[in-house]
Amino acid sequence: MTLDLLKMRYFSKIAELGSFTRAAGELGVAQPALSSHIRTLEEQLGVLLLNRTPRGVTATAAGQTLLAHAQAILRAVDQAEVATKEQAKYPSGDVSLGILGSISPILGIPVIQACAQRFPKVRLTISEGDSQALRVGVDTKLYDLAVTLEGVAKPAAIPLFDEVLFAIGANGQFAPGETLTIEKALGLPLILPTRRHGIRILLERQALMLGREINIIREIEGVASTKAAIRAGLGVTILGRGAVYADHENERLSTATLVKPGLQRRLVLDMPVNHPPSRAVIEVRNIVLSVVERLGAEGHWSCTGVKSEKSR
Repeated sequence: MTLDLLKMRYFSKIAELGSFTRAAGELGVAQPALSSHIRTLEEQLGVLLLNRTPRGVTATAAGQTLLAHAQAILRAVDQAEVATKEQAKYPSGDVSLGILGSISPILGIPVIQACAQRFPKVRLTISEGDSQALRVGVDTKLYDLAVTLEGVAKPAAIPLFDEVLFAIGANGQFAPGETLTIEKALGLPLILPTRRHGIRILLERQALMLGREINIIREIEGVASTKAAIRAGLGVTILGRGAVYADHENERLSTATLVKPGLQRRLVLDMPVNHPPSRAVIEVRNIVLSVVERLGAEGHWSCTGVKSEKSR
């Protein structure tokens, strides 16, 4: 290629300053080398670019044309460099995060707050859904990241935490520290989601092993609606600690630990495959990991080897 950035930068500086000597001083290049570059450029283009006079140099008509284009190109290159460095320091762009509906209220807000504080140019969108919907969203690249169940996610998903499951009832229904066997819990008047949900699948598997029927009195989609029904005395449910942590602490609901066996589910951070993450996605991923670890330390769940990207 006849034109390159170095030649254009040298030519532009000489034309702007009207002097080989001054341009050589500003560029830090020996004047003979600078003259050689311009001579080569003129030979390659087949035109005279600069008029040499005892008082300096001036651009010819062809030189003026090249100068206008060269200045625009060099400005664009400089702007690209600044923008790239700015992106490295302050990543920007859209990031879509899907979160399992039962933990979205407790995990989503801290992630949004941390992202807004640390990376204000990142536009984070959070959606909640069941594990099947999240899997489809990851597969179709609707979500850049998804906090979902291990059994539904890809094998390469990052383990986040193990969430213990509890029987959840209205305030005062279960005594502090009360435990329930799985067999007894299956006989409670249960409010459960439909069959596509992970907890429902887990309970049906336990019922099959025990040879018991699940006493489902109503089906409700959505954690908020389910908890409202429980507070109204319409039944009990089975949920993870993260979904009812604040309600239990504020005595709006009561819980009983499930035993023989204890039930828990592992949640992971899933991502599309063969789709390199942007810097913004990587930073949001790190925020999710750090928030999960912090909430785990507060007792919401038991973390399973959460590490930030920087420590990997």
